[in-house]
Amino acid sequence: MNFAVKNLTAVSDIEVGWYAFADGKFSANPKAYRNLQGVVAWINADRDAPKGKKGLILMPEQVKRLWAETLCDTRIGDENNGKNNTQKLLTYGRNYKVLLPAVEWCVNYHKHGVLTGDGFMPAKQQLLRIVQNVKIVNEALEKIGGDKLSGYIWTSSEYNPCYAWVVKAENAQQYTNLKHYSQSAVRCVVAF
Repeated sequence: MNFAVKNLTAVSDIEVGWYAFADGKFSANPKAYRNLQGVVAWINADRDAPKGKKGLILMPEQVKRLWAETLCDTRIGDENNGKNNTQKLLTYGRNYKVLLPAVEWCVNYHKHGVLTGDGFMPAKQQLLRIVQNVKIVNEALEKIGGDKLSGYIWTSSEYNPCYAWVVKAENAQQYTNLKHYSQSAVRCVVAF
């Protein structure tokens, strides 16, 4: 991750719905700085959390992808650490020659100053935290012409060989979806 919180005395100065910029700055104004990256979608209640665990920035785009191209049992089900899940899924895909379109899109994301490899697919609990802020986040996304959180969104948390967890944006309900059959929404996040 190539940016840090700058020009702020503490993470408590940042709020959900604010905008993150490529140079590590944050503002309630989407035009405050150049290179807008996305929307602050979650902030850790632990104000002493280390760098990379202070909060999550949601990228403006939402796409639809399969979780996996074929039936596979990755056994990667961590519900709290999407960055770790994403790295493990990439390794699994390389080792077993399995395409994982949703996670690959997140890792290959390189717009708005985000470098390839910085983005990841959130784990189930991370996505639930984001969706709990759906109203604020969607209002902020709308101001910048981003895609609102909507529908069933994949997580990087596998449920079993056939299913992975999805979270419905409109009501924060958790479901499972056929990962090699169903295309669901995908959202890329970056930790700060």
